[in-house]
Amino acid sequence: MMGKIIQVAQAIFDYTNKGDRLRNVLNKGLSILEIDEKLKNFERKIPEELKDLYQWHNGTNINSDLELFYYHYFLSLEESLEIYHEWMGFNQKERFCIYPENLLPIFGFEGEYYAIECFRDEQKTGKIWHIFHDQMCVYDSLYLMLKSFLEAYEKEAYKIVLVDNYWETEVNEQLVSEIKLKYNPVRHEVALELREQNEYFYYP
Repeated sequence: MMGKIIQVAQAIFDYTNKGDRLRNVLNKGLSILEIDEKLKNFERKIPEELKDLYQWHNGTNINSDLELFYYHYFLSLEESLEIYHEWMGFNQKERFCIYPENLLPIFGFEGEYYAIECFRDEQKTGKIWHIFHDQMCVYDSLYLMLKSFLEAYEKEAYKIVLVDNYWETEVNEQLVSEIKLKYNPVRHEVALELREQNEYFYYP
């Protein structure tokens, strides 16, 4: 039976795969044994929901510039671990914990990352943090992050349109903000602060 992470990821893919453009971009999924083997030197446990996502597909092809969904490239597990080790090396070099040791990057975009909390023991879910110069918790779990994105596509808060033979995403910032906040209470404080300035916490 297909798990809920795979269901929502596939549903997002069905929206973003316009013109069949993404079909050859996604890497083949990993087995649990393959995931465990790649993580054997990683000191923490990744949440079950992330294992489910990597069983669906192991990220997007490293040579592709196509996003799986708006503003997000899906990192392969190998890429995630490589970036994580770069972060830890940077911490050691600077003798300062710039990058938290419990966060593993899973999505990226031009130097910005979305990373999931990992643990010393097995957990079903982990909060999602936005990493760019500093860190901010932006989604209550990987599933709720993806669920937010799916509803944004369903309600055309994210609308994929063809412009000069290139697929682009039109964004309704207010509706995106409302959808993400509905599923992710962690966004509440920042959303309230911005609302007073007539701005919307639709990103990240």
